Amino acid sequence: MFLLLEMIKNVLLDWSGTLADDLSAVLKATNLIFAEYGRDPLTLEEFRLHFRLPFSGFYADLLPEATAEGLEALYERFFHGLNDEIELLPGAQEFLQFCRTTNRRAFLLSSIKTSHFEIQGGRLGVLEDFEVAYTEVMDKREKIREILHTHSLDPRETMFVGDMVHDVETAKHGGVLDVAVLSGFDRIEKLLSAQPTIIAKDIAAVQRLL
Repeated sequence: MFLLLEMIKNVLLDWSGTLADDLSAVLKATNLIFAEYGRDPLTLEEFRLHFRLPFSGFYADLLPEATAEGLEALYERFFHGLNDEIELLPGAQEFLQFCRTTNRRAFLLSSIKTSHFEIQGGRLGVLEDFEVAYTEVMDKREKIREILHTHSLDPRETMFVGDMVHDVETAKHGGVLDVAVLSGFDRIEKLLSAQPTIIAKDIAAVQRLL
């Protein structure tokens, strides 16, 4: 494992739950959507149990009558006022600085809406820390190989850090080192089902490993 980490020159990063502390805000927006359809709100534990990426599957299970267009409009309306609640997770700023000072290339790979990332990232001062930010990626598995090819990233020198099963699956699909963090949406029991190569408490712990 340590040999693998020493080789890492390129870092793909998820946003929500990996760098940004937005679980509470996403739950609030989701429950407002549920209320629009006359559904009871989810508790935090219920949300963490059921939520998954691509999130179309989550809504197909729990709100099968909702259309993709309707969900997008409602989420945009409800989440817009929550952007100012989002802060970076402990160690996130330092990790991005670490990547810069150690000449590691950093890329964002996230399902977050572009406008939300620009608002949050701009306020938090991290927009310039990413060589390229790939946002609104609904299925990251379909994007990761394109990113590797576009930027000539050697999979053996690349890792993807995320907080969800989908992130681990994406890393494995791209042939890069998968690192799961426990700071976000999926609990450890859920993450273990994807058999991550490395599990770290948070992004600060990932930095210590490097």
